[in-house]
Amino acid sequence: MSRFWILLLTFPLLGFTFLDPVARKNDQGNRSFEEGKYEEALQFYRDAQVENPEAPQLRYNAGDALYKQQDYEQALQEFGRALQSKDGGMLAQAYYNMGNVYFRQEKLQEAVEAYKRSLEIDSSDMDAKVNLEVALKKLEEQKQDQQDKDQQDKDQQDKDQQDKDQQDKDQQDKDQQDKDQQDKDQQDKDQQDKDQQDKDQQDKDQQPGDQQDKDQQDKDQQDKDQQDKDQQPGDQDQQEPRKAGELTREEAQRLLDAMKDREAEAQKRRRVRLSGQTYNGNEW
Repeated sequence: MSRFWILLLTFPLLGFTFLDPVARKNDQGNRSFEEGKYEEALQFYRDAQVENPEAPQLRYNAGDALYKQQDYEQALQEFGRALQSKDGGMLAQAYYNMGNVYFRQEKLQEAVEAYKRSLEIDSSDMDAKVNLEVALKKLEEQKQDQQDKDQQDKDQQDKDQQDKDQQDKDQQDKDQQDKDQQDKDQQDKDQQDKDQQDKDQQDKDQQPGDQQDKDQQDKDQQDKDQQDKDQQPGDQDQQEPRKAGELTREEAQRLLDAMKDREAEAQKRRRVRLSGQTYNGNEW
């Protein structure tokens, strides 16, 4: 249904007795209204209201002039004061025009109620029926649009929450990965430090043993050099008598064998220490 019906003001402006000064000002306002001079018409109606401020007809006519100037709030107030009339036709017209004001303000529920009140008084008013149908249809569309908007808002909120939850989860996973990597790096560093400490301790433990082996080798070499020196004049054992403190050939051989045994024993100790074990007389 076309909204053109909402723009109609089908009710005639109300007049008074011509000889009445209030009626004359109201009539002047009506003529200005018909000429489209709505501001001028309103002034005439206001002047008439000074003489009779409670006249429902003047309130109604002032409301029409204000409506034409799109001053909907003031127009609504004037139509509301016109409801003080005891005339059924006046009441129906006032409710009808109040419906038009509400519709212009997109207060559709209020417009529907105003049109219904007008039809309760005058059920034959076709304009009120048409405008009521238009208002009801637009109200239904408005409700559907609001429902769609509410659903879209809810869907968007759900999506935003899901995105936020996923971002939080991704951040938690990243934080956990970073923590795991830090723990692993620390464990690797601790192991490296421990390995270095063990190596340093092993090197420290091995140093005295190596020195002892070296000292023993030096002593054995000195003994061997002395034995070789003593054995060089071999023929002298038969030609000259053995001096006090000199070794016989057999004694020298036994000493040499003992030195070899000590050398072998020293080599065993050294191999055992290098392997990290404690020497107890056996190599393994």
